[in-house]
Amino acid sequence: MTQTICGKAFHCGDYVNTDVMSPGRFEPYAGPEHVASIALIDYESAVPFVREGEKRADFTVIFAGAEFGCGSARESAPQALHYAGARVVVAHSFARIFYRNCINMGLLLPIELKHPFGPEVTGEQTVIDLESRTIEVMGRRFGFAPFGPVARIIEAGGLTRLNQQALARKAAA
Repeated sequence: MTQTICGKAFHCGDYVNTDVMSPGRFEPYAGPEHVASIALIDYESAVPFVREGEKRADFTVIFAGAEFGCGSARESAPQALHYAGARVVVAHSFARIFYRNCINMGLLLPIELKHPFGPEVTGEQTVIDLESRTIEVMGRRFGFAPFGPVARIIEAGGLTRLNQQALARKAAA
């Protein structure tokens, strides 16, 4: 796993649901570029996550409020954000199913941080150091808690990869 993730930040508020991240009205999705182009399309913001007509966002880190990813258990939600360019979501809290989808799919790194971030972080360069467990944005540094029992899944790049590695070790033994 990459130890440092750098990129521009995007801000979302509280209770951003999975239907806003990848709206069902666009189904069936026609592949990664299509789902990336509609990522957060229904989220009202002065700055769009993905500009109309583009296939990727300029943002690597999403800062959000409470219960990010609430709503239905849409696996396409973390996929949409990932395919659009996001690698990390820093939120006050996550909906449990969204958090588990991020971990198990190995597409987005969810970091829980109880600091309230506002829209002013949008466009700001952000550095996330996984080794020191710190986030730097707007000239400030924040620490975050260890990932605990899911750390092995994160380090492997998702649950499928972790299981593939375990099977390969078993076959080699």
